[in-house]
Amino acid sequence: MAAGRTAGKAAGKAQGRAAGKATGKAAAEPMRERILAAAVEVIRARGITAATTKEIARSAGVSEGSLYNHFANKTALFAAALGEVTATARTAMAALAGSAGQGTVEGNLTRLAAGMVRFYGELLPMIGPVLADPDLIAWLRADGPVQAQQQAAGGAADPALPPGSPGGPPAGPPGGPAAGPVLGHAALIGYLEAEQRAGRLDGGAAPPSIAAALLGGCQQHAFLIRLAGPEAVAAGARLPDAPEEFAGRLVRTVLAGHLPS
Repeated sequence: MAAGRTAGKAAGKAQGRAAGKATGKAAAEPMRERILAAAVEVIRARGITAATTKEIARSAGVSEGSLYNHFANKTALFAAALGEVTATARTAMAALAGSAGQGTVEGNLTRLAAGMVRFYGELLPMIGPVLADPDLIAWLRADGPVQAQQQAAGGAADPALPPGSPGGPPAGPPGGPAAGPVLGHAALIGYLEAEQRAGRLDGGAAPPSIAAALLGGCQQHAFLIRLAGPEAVAAGARLPDAPEEFAGRLVRTVLAGHLPS
């Protein structure tokens, strides 16, 4: 009987510990998400070089020290915040790749372009100061964020932990000289080449140039709206403010003469 009580107590403690871990994980996840959302908002408002962990903590309603319960260091937090924003572009590119041979080329590219206009509208104010800092650009090209997070982890990362957390895998978009916008451009080229092979895009078209014109137009629209405002863009550049309307016009122009009759 004593053995039964002992076994029962042990089982109860084990269940309690398991429940405690589950509860702790459930409680930690919303705080991590709240911190990430605050980081995105602060970086969007102040730029990545001027944003501070103190302001992010204040916006998230947590102590500054508690940030490091969820992120290994400031680099990991900022990388995760940029990863949140760039994830929308990566998702859009993945959806485009899956649409090859389906629907219409014009419709597929119009959906992508509308999403990319919104994406650039969020990204540009966040990374603007980076473009004026040669040292920071060199650090990013050398995969600095990933290296900094790996050093903070102090060893092999645990893939079971959230990206950027202490001991977890690196957070943020893929790094290195061939990452970021280059990957997006390459993905769009891949889609266009797939449509060429399917006979839905003219064989004489140049996918790299079409991709550059399409993504460049989306970025220019976001840039003009950000700096001049919708009214000035409509009056001076004669471009619509709505991403869908602009995307439709842009895609029709870029594809002119490149679709089989």
